[in-house]
Formats: sequence, structure tokens, C-alpha cells
Amino acid sequence: MIRKIIVIAVLFLVSMRMMGQEENYISLYLLNFTRYIEWPEEERKGNFVIEVLGHVSVYEKLKEISEGKMAGSQPIEVRNYMSVDEMGTPHIMFVGHWQSRQIKDVVAKLEGRSTLLVAENTGMLDHGAAINFVIRDGKIQYEFKKENALSRGLNVSSRLWQMGISQN
Repeated sequence: MIRKIIVIAVLFLVSMRMMGQEENYISLYLLNFTRYIEWPEEERKGNFVIEVLGHVSVYEKLKEISEGKMAGSQPIEVRNYMSVDEMGTPHIMFVGHWQSRQIKDVVAKLEGRSTLLVAENTGMLDHGAAINFVIRDGKIQYEFKKENALSRGLNVSSRLWQMGISQN
């Protein structure tokens, strides 16, 4: 009995550590995407806004690592919301796994905006996300649909696409 409890505890701790690593990687990816995407001229004023819908731990990590950083000449500002109704007009919108059911509302709210939409749930590229995080072979990677970014007026470096998994 004690052995079972120890095994369960170890598995729990390992999974918690992996979840923490997932948040680190997603946050780093989101921050690094700013280096490989060029937003239209009219979007290069004021703060560079990254919004996170629902994934509080990604928001907290992203806020921490982006402190004092710039996207081009714009200071990075990170915001977190639990509802589409609260969303603003970000440069990057990250929809956390548990909020993916709201993706259609997110896409509608971002209509006509030059926003990079990033998600982390199966099938999100088919619903308008340009980038979707996946776990393959125990590693966090991203898949992309280039046409979803281009349709929003974003100029994307070929290097970003080369590092991901194309779904075009």
C-alpha cells in the first residue's frame, strides 16, 4: 500500500514539473514569436500587447520573463482574461487549452485585426489560429497554418515556419 502511494506521489510530482516546464516553453515561444513576425506599420505604436485567455500560469510566467523587454521599439505589456468579453486588441492572443471552446468568439472579436492567434488544442488551426502548440515525442512544438497569419496582414519570417510543423 505504501509503495502504491509513493509511486502515485512520484508520478504526480513528475507531471506537475512537466506542467511547469510546459508553461515555461509556451511563454518563451510567445515572446520569441515577436522576433519572427512583422506587424503592419500602424500596429507599431504604443505598447506591444500579448493577451492570454484563461491560462493564468502561462500569463504569470510570460509577464515575468517579458518584464523590461521590447518587441522592436515597443515595450511589451502582458494581460490575462478569462472571458472573450474582456479581451482587448492585442498583437498576440494566446488561447489556453481550457478556453479553446471560445475560439470562434475570439476569432470574431479579432476580425479585421492584425493579431497573431496562438492556441494549444487539437484542431485550432482549422478554427483560425495561425500557431497551435502540440506535444510530440514528449516535447512541446508548434504547428502552423501560414495562410491564417497572412490573412491578418502579418509578415512572417520563413525561419519561423521552418522551425514548426506546417499544416498548409
